[in-house]
Amino acid sequence: PTLARMPSSAPLVRRLTPADALSLRQLRLDALQETPEAFGSSYEEEHTLTLDDIRGWIAPADDSAMFGVFVQGALAGMVGVARQRKLKMRHKAHIWSMYVAPAFRGQGLGRLLMRAAIDHAAGMRGVRQVQLSVTANNAAAFNLYAALGFEEYGHECEALCVNGELYDELLMALPLAGK
Repeated sequence: PTLARMPSSAPLVRRLTPADALSLRQLRLDALQETPEAFGSSYEEEHTLTLDDIRGWIAPADDSAMFGVFVQGALAGMVGVARQRKLKMRHKAHIWSMYVAPAFRGQGLGRLLMRAAIDHAAGMRGVRQVQLSVTANNAAAFNLYAALGFEEYGHECEALCVNGELYDELLMALPLAGK
């Protein structure tokens, strides 16, 4: 039997490589401008980052990773996953910089990205749980994370201040099976 070919328009999720630095930099800056309340960083802090800085995120010295989802060859979303660095916290991984560009939302791309990040964290030796934070007013993201098995374990009031407006963050964790 022959394998059915996926249509070329099917989204592709893969680990980003240094060659993706320019696309990742642009997507990240777009994200920081479009939803500044969703990130701990700001456009003002990151617009001066060089492609070498971005390549450092993509090709870290540890087992961290950045994943992208591509639609018809264009980078449509991103997510990062990293093990906590401190010795006493190395049993936890953290998901960061989750974002899907507005034109590509509602197609399940966020779920594909999150699955890639969770699977990568599960492959890190000794990691027992994955954590993330989400702005409390971001119901779509919260619902996605909850559907993937993340549970809220904390609520940080006034976690972010964006243009004088305060935002709470929900802290969520996913225990990894068999760990």
